[in-house]
Amino acid sequence: MNPPRMLVTGGSGYLGGWVARSARGDWEVTATFSAKPSGEPGIAWRRLDVRDRADVESLIAQVEPQVVVHTAALNPGQGDDLHGVNVVGTGNVARAAAAVGARLIHTSTDIVFDGTKGNYSETDGLAPVTDYGRSKAGAEDAVTTAGVEAVIIRSSLIYGWRPTVARAARWMIDTANRGEPLQLWSDELRCPIWAESLAAALVELAGLDYTGFLHLGGSQVVSRYEFGIKLLRFAGADTGRVEAAPTPADWVRPLDCTMDTSLARSILQTPLPGLDEVLARGDAIR
Repeated sequence: MNPPRMLVTGGSGYLGGWVARSARGDWEVTATFSAKPSGEPGIAWRRLDVRDRADVESLIAQVEPQVVVHTAALNPGQGDDLHGVNVVGTGNVARAAAAVGARLIHTSTDIVFDGTKGNYSETDGLAPVTDYGRSKAGAEDAVTTAGVEAVIIRSSLIYGWRPTVARAARWMIDTANRGEPLQLWSDELRCPIWAESLAAALVELAGLDYTGFLHLGGSQVVSRYEFGIKLLRFAGADTGRVEAAPTPADWVRPLDCTMDTSLARSILQTPLPGLDEVLARGDAIR
């Protein structure tokens, strides 16, 4: 009997790569890339620009996946077309998945909230205050209006160390290693999640029938400053020039995007450990 088919958009990205690696033993995995494939074995690689509706429809019709895990997205600092990639591209993927009867797992973010209260549940209303947050809120709307069976996942800061260091940690480590001063916000609170546990949770969800919204964050609340200090120390980087500072008054940022993850913990067997618990594993996660 052939294994079920999974399509992972953004498979050359950090999270998408972990989803593809985690799934390939039990699923027939096709993963997409925009510039170059990662070269991971056991995965069929296909180039795709999610903004191209015809190409998205053609690829999904050819693969005929039972599940599409949509991780392809444009993050802050990666380009200007947030609406095109995150909103239009997500809509293209969602409608094409619906056309072949595929289940969609869409990855969103805690930044769709305004950060005024924290401990957000799946039923809280969206109120993004940044361009990135607005694009991801638009992506969620594109999914909910596409007529597709879907799970919309909201996650937090994603970190990890293999096969490379994730973007959330890499820029801080590089800055510290150059001996440059580093200001990290002491009043921005998040629930960072280890890429490997998030990917495992997404693969587990692919085999479940849950639909709707689901919050997947680590079990530990930390500030941006605490997050940075812990990761820098784990990496053996110098923290002597790291300063805890409040978010500048003229910056528009959501300050407390912590999430209530009790629903996810009641549904999933995959653990969602906190930052300290993950880092205590030391060389086992490098």
